[in-house]
Amino acid sequence: MKIFFFLWGGTLIGWLASSFLVAVMPQIPLNETTCSLHSANTKEHSLDVGGVIRFATYNVALNRKNAGDLIAELKDEKASKIAQIAEVIQRIKPDVILLNEVDYDEHGQAIKLLQQNYLGVSQNRTPAITYPHVYLGPVNTGLESPCDLNQDGKIALPDDGYGYGAFPGQYGMVLLSKYPIEKAQVRTFQNFLWRDMPDAKRPRNEDGSLFYPQEIFAKLRLPSKSVWDVPITIHGQTVHLICAHPTPPVFDGAEDRNGCRNHDEIRMVVDYAAGNADYIYDDKGVRGGLAADSRFVIVGDMNADPFDGDSLQGAAQWLTESAAINHTKVPASWGAAYAASRSGEKNQTQRGNPAHDTGDFNDQFSGNLRVDYCLPSRQLRIVDAGVFWPHVQESRFELNRASDHHLVWVDVEFP
Repeated sequence: MKIFFFLWGGTLIGWLASSFLVAVMPQIPLNETTCSLHSANTKEHSLDVGGVIRFATYNVALNRKNAGDLIAELKDEKASKIAQIAEVIQRIKPDVILLNEVDYDEHGQAIKLLQQNYLGVSQNRTPAITYPHVYLGPVNTGLESPCDLNQDGKIALPDDGYGYGAFPGQYGMVLLSKYPIEKAQVRTFQNFLWRDMPDAKRPRNEDGSLFYPQEIFAKLRLPSKSVWDVPITIHGQTVHLICAHPTPPVFDGAEDRNGCRNHDEIRMVVDYAAGNADYIYDDKGVRGGLAADSRFVIVGDMNADPFDGDSLQGAAQWLTESAAINHTKVPASWGAAYAASRSGEKNQTQRGNPAHDTGDFNDQFSGNLRVDYCLPSRQLRIVDAGVFWPHVQESRFELNRASDHHLVWVDVEFP
């Protein structure tokens, strides 16, 4: 086992805390090339310093029960959870960041209010941050399909939407950037049909029969939200942000329909980025994926852990083993490792490195997992990477309560 040692603030308390952490951490081998462990008080990052660009992804859990609820809450300017989310972003200062689970509205009012009332206002004496370039678009969640997808004898939301949701746009996503977005070149894949993926993992009943009859499967969209290819111009060069949020591989039955869909959503993302995409078509009907020499960063809550949790075997491996992706540094944190050691239950029997966890989930059913990814293409050199997960001994530990997910960031050299 590789053991990490680290001093919090150089104090005796920090030394004792880290010694305790090493003593209680499970005996788990590192399964990937390099693990970059960080305290939450990560080093400062400034735009354009040394040609290093910071990319990030963060599931901010800004989904609400009804359409318009999020906008009303953002107008308040005093929502403590949203202020914590803003502070996390202000502390990490990403140059480009995908936010998952932000309810979509076609006029972008929610993201305007988030920037105006929270990100653009200093939180807890942390410098404000602004993003002049924004991309958001419609998603499949809450769009009612013509099919009884859960086979309960009726067609109704949230279960029978093209993506699970109580109203159109629930659990949406938005990309924020300090660099210009090439909006005319954006490609979206909201309408791609599951049937059109070769060798798709079709859900099956326990007797081996197909869960979805052919007439229903023929109408199902694969992306539970959408998949976006958002080109951004950085120093005169284009980098493609491949954005997604596959469905969780749970909340189904023995047929594992959500597990199958999660697997194929992830496969679609990687096939598109890696150039194995002759079968993929965008919402304008244009076929194919990225050119072989394209720079890209895959970002999003993928709802799949490489070693633990309920996703299908091989789902997360599309992300962690693709030759098109740079795997030299795995984002990690001491806070995640410590949280797993304290939480017990499922966390004690997991096979993955707990320092890589990005989600703080139910200890009895899943335990903490690595589900959020920020993955540069192999052409891009990773300088550093981390997960914002403050350790109990660190300042602003309470920011862990902002969301059940933690912000993941990667610094990339971009000459």
